[in-house]
Amino acid sequence: MPINWIKKIGNKAQHNAFVDLCEFNQHLFCCYREAENHVSADGTIRILTLDFAGNILHLNQIAIANTDLRDPKITITPDGNILLIAYARQTSKHNQTIGTRNLTWVSQTGQSWSAAKEFADRGWWLWRIRWHKNKAYGFSYNRKQNAIHLYSGNPRRSFHLHQPFALSLDKHKKGYPNESDLVFNDDKAFALVRRDADSYSAQLGHSTFPYKKWNWIDLGRYIGGPVMLRLDNDFALVAGRIVKHGRLVTGLLKMKLSNGECQELLILPSAGDNSYPGLVFKEGLLYISYYSSHEDNKSCIYLAEIKIDSLNLNKT
Repeated sequence: MPINWIKKIGNKAQHNAFVDLCEFNQHLFCCYREAENHVSADGTIRILTLDFAGNILHLNQIAIANTDLRDPKITITPDGNILLIAYARQTSKHNQTIGTRNLTWVSQTGQSWSAAKEFADRGWWLWRIRWHKNKAYGFSYNRKQNAIHLYSGNPRRSFHLHQPFALSLDKHKKGYPNESDLVFNDDKAFALVRRDADSYSAQLGHSTFPYKKWNWIDLGRYIGGPVMLRLDNDFALVAGRIVKHGRLVTGLLKMKLSNGECQELLILPSAGDNSYPGLVFKEGLLYISYYSSHEDNKSCIYLAEIKIDSLNLNKT
C-alpha cells in the first residue's frame, strides 16, 4: 500500500472542512474551516502545527464577529513568512450575506498572527495564491460573471488585476469556472480550474510570461477543489474531488502538463462531503491533508503520509 498512515487531525467542530497544507520551519501547518455546517454563518479558521508524524503541536484559531471565514489557504512568502488568505462573508442574524471580502494574515512564527488586511476586489473570490519570482499570482471567480480574473502582486501590499476574464463563458464558451491552482516552470504557467456548468469538465490552462494570454484544454473530467504539485518539467500531481463509480471521492492523479492527460494514482478513504486537499512533498514522502465524511457521517480533517516511490509515477 502506498499509504503509510492516515490520521484524523480535526474533528472538534460539527463541520470541519476546506483544508490546505504547507511546510514552514520544519513543521507542517494545516488550516481549515470550523463551523456548524457547510454554509453556516459561524465559520472560523483553525490552524494546526504538526510534526511529520502527524502529531499536533500547537493550535490557533482566527475568528471575526458576524463573519463566515471560508476556504483558508496557506503559503510561504519569498521573505520567509507564512501567509494565510480566506474569503470573508459578512452575515446577518439570519445568515444572509451582507458583503464579501478577501482577507489575508501574516505570521513570522506561525503561532501569532497579524490583523486581517483586505486585498483584491470585492465580489470576486480570490481562491488561492502561488508565488513565482517574488510575486504572487492567483485567480478569482465570480459566479454571476461566469469568469475568472488573474491577479498579481503582494497580497499584503499591492495586489491588482493582472488579466481580466482569463477564462469565461463569454469568451471561451465554458460556464462557471471557479476554484483553481497554479504551478510554474520558469516562464511557463499552468492553471487547473474547476467548472460547475454545462459539461462540468475541468480546464488546464497554459500561458507564458507575462501571463496575459491563456490557452485552455478541456480535461473531460470533473475535478473539484483542485491542488497541484509540479513533479518535473512534464508532469504534476493533482489532488481534488473526482467522480469514481458514480460517487464523489478524494483522488490523487498524475497529469501531463502539455496535454492534460490524467492517470489515477490513488483514492483516499473518502465519501459524502469531502476533498479540498493540500499537498506537501518532503524527502520522498507526500503529505495530503483533506476532509471527508466517511466516518460517522461527520466531516473531519485527515492527514495522510504516502510513499512517493510506491505510486508508480514512472508508469506511462
